[in-house]
Amino acid sequence: MKKLHVPLLSILLLSLLSLSTGVSASAPERQQAAGAPALLEFEQIALGLSGPVGIAHAGDGTNRLFIVLKGGQVVIYDGNQLLPAPFLNISSLVLSTGDEQGLLGIAFHPDYENNGYFYINYTSKPNGDTVIARYQVSANPNVANGNSAFPLLTVDQDFANHNGGQLEFGPDGYLYIGMGDGGSGGDPNNRAQSPTALLGKMLRIDVDNGTPYGIPADNPFVSNPAVRDEIWAFGLRNPWRFSFDRLTGDLIIADVGQNAWEEINFQPAASTGAENYGWSCYEGLHVYDAGRNCTTYGSLTGPVLEYAHGPNDSIGCSVTGGYRYRGSRYPALDGVYLYADFCTGRLWGATQAGSTWTSSLLADTGFVISSFGQDASGELYLASYGDGRIYHIAASSFADISTGYWAWDSIERILQAGITGGCGTSPLTYCPDTLVTRAQMAIFLERGINGSSYTPPPATGTVFGDVPAVYWAAAWIEQLADDGITGGCGAGLYCPDNPVTRAQIAVFLLKAKYGSAYTPPNVGLSTGFNDVPITHWAAAWIKQLAAEGITGGCGSGNYCPDSPVTRAQMAVFLVRTFNLP
Repeated sequence: MKKLHVPLLSILLLSLLSLSTGVSASAPERQQAAGAPALLEFEQIALGLSGPVGIAHAGDGTNRLFIVLKGGQVVIYDGNQLLPAPFLNISSLVLSTGDEQGLLGIAFHPDYENNGYFYINYTSKPNGDTVIARYQVSANPNVANGNSAFPLLTVDQDFANHNGGQLEFGPDGYLYIGMGDGGSGGDPNNRAQSPTALLGKMLRIDVDNGTPYGIPADNPFVSNPAVRDEIWAFGLRNPWRFSFDRLTGDLIIADVGQNAWEEINFQPAASTGAENYGWSCYEGLHVYDAGRNCTTYGSLTGPVLEYAHGPNDSIGCSVTGGYRYRGSRYPALDGVYLYADFCTGRLWGATQAGSTWTSSLLADTGFVISSFGQDASGELYLASYGDGRIYHIAASSFADISTGYWAWDSIERILQAGITGGCGTSPLTYCPDTLVTRAQMAIFLERGINGSSYTPPPATGTVFGDVPAVYWAAAWIEQLADDGITGGCGAGLYCPDNPVTRAQIAVFLLKAKYGSAYTPPNVGLSTGFNDVPITHWAAAWIKQLAAEGITGGCGSGNYCPDSPVTRAQMAVFLVRTFNLP
């Protein structure tokens, strides 16, 4: 599959964004990395699509992705290919002539596996009004029953643009619907602040009770006769993609701005609703229409992130909201909220620490990013509208380690375990082909034995003649000797800057694993490697290392005992020796 690699770029986000900083370390392996990934990759999984605007999964254990096409179809990617027949085709019902009209969203019922219900959001012929409708799958799991339509809600639209389109089931089981303000520019009818209009709002309805739907008893305005009961939050312009954090339940809403600012709004899981996100009094944190009142209904709530369009929209012009990564394949992305700009293809990653949000530009993709998607495992995808392609998003903590690199998984594991902080920063790098010195090895092994928080006692400078107390790794080297793992390289020396050979590492690893008193079994009649005779000084150690699955040799039945160990090889050795998760 086609993969695109995009290294980390730094950004100046604006106003209330905190600037991200790189990780610094005064010496190799001194500090564990943290923060955003250094490398994003985009693995193409589908192409040839006409106007992809949404990606969802059914939560039914099939690992299928359902891709929403603006013209009125939903197609299935089954994990290997696009299926030839559409899952749903309602093109005859959908008005998609406007840039922001069409079939815009899909959400699957939490009990879809049993009831087969799913919900769609589209602009209908002939007038472009928003329709929220329920459909049901047919006896064929890859084809919906086109005759099963059950309309839940129709909302009149003032203009062709600002239709929102996202709908999503929250952790509470209720259906959330993001509605734009009705369009034109500047919300001329003040729909986002009108208590009787569903436009410009986040709605919350109960699809399991009532006809055609019910109102959750704890919706924030049910006791106020002046306000529509469906309203959960006020003050949105055009929420183009919102999502719930699958771990915390937090709601994150990307709201497209007017001409100057794009914004990300945040609603914690504990919220009881009634936020007012401020449009059209504010665009982002900036006054847009001082003559309007945005405090009558709900609690005025500013965005947690914003970015300016920049000169000639050079930074962006229309935000596309994404997801917080909660998958397991890419630790570098854990907890990072991805979002992008539709116009420029810039893709950012944001993290939260308490009330502080930090954002950095992760990639300048060149894609026209119309949507993000999440599969059942929490892995993330994006839709490139301009060329009709879907990409799986992969991430590496190190800028010089592609996720396809043979030792990538082990290198990520030793980073997460705190055994390494890489070989360089800004961006974070690992230097996989660089040889491991005996000084570096001391740190690797001691952290493998004692954990990432371990700090050895201060060095004395009296253990080895070539390791004075001021040497950067002196304390680690002396502790390795105190643990009985090394006796040095001879003549009272340690040779800290010499590379470690593969024969030496066999001894070091097994002693680190079992203790200084450990002796491997007798080598017997063969070591199992062509280039390691039973008379080799480390023959028994090398054979035992292979017996424990820590090494498979260097290829062609050989072990290459005199070859130096690279940092990539060391990562694999450490993961297997210490069973790192």
